[in-house]
Amino acid sequence: MDMKMEAHRKRWTVEEDELLGTKSDRALARKLGRSVAAVKGRRHHKRIRFLKPWRPEDDKVLGTRPDNQIARLLGRPAYTVAWRRRKLGIPYRRYERRPWTQDELELLGVKPDAEVVRVTGHPLSTVMFKRQELGRPKPDQVMDYWQPEEDQLLGMMPDAEVAKKTGRKTNSVIKRRLRLCILNRAPARHVWTPGEVVLLGTMSDRQLAEQIGCSKYVVTFKRRTLKIPTYHSPKPSCLSWTQGGN
Repeated sequence: MDMKMEAHRKRWTVEEDELLGTKSDRALARKLGRSVAAVKGRRHHKRIRFLKPWRPEDDKVLGTRPDNQIARLLGRPAYTVAWRRRKLGIPYRRYERRPWTQDELELLGVKPDAEVVRVTGHPLSTVMFKRQELGRPKPDQVMDYWQPEEDQLLGMMPDAEVAKKTGRKTNSVIKRRLRLCILNRAPARHVWTPGEVVLLGTMSDRQLAEQIGCSKYVVTFKRRTLKIPTYHSPKPSCLSWTQGGN
């Protein structure tokens, strides 16, 4: 039997499985005397991702800060960082809460939270909590408050018209009206012309809606009210298929 076939069918040992992902599939194949396809297939079967080789400078930062921060720094999964740290016998480094300096406190509520994190080194959750503790608003938040006179327009005219008058999006107007439980007393209505009525049922509701500039449900409601059947596109006849084949 071919030696390569024997190596391919050879059972995997525990020691060989532990090497999967520690180096490239090609290098590991040469080391184990197996084909690259066999090594790659075994690694996928074990759901082992290829791991970048650890460099001495990578090992130096292990334990200097929490594993998740080291993972972001090195571009590795957090579980591989924890595995490498435990393998080297390096103790876990928890985040040490350090006091806020006066200069750092002055940034809260003035600079965006993300920038305060970058400048001070405090975690985002700590920055947000400290800012809220001091009663300072988020500086980069977008607040679009409704004025009383704007609320009075809700339901008195179509939502799209309210959006134009207030300089807002129609979806924002609808959400505000629904939040205040205000009925839409002036819904946008489509005035049907005789020429548009004749077109009902001659094409799909969606096509007609796009043609006359209204919503599809408006066309469907009008068609059903007039008891006009739904448009069905004509199916090609057998004769046409035969002619096309010739």
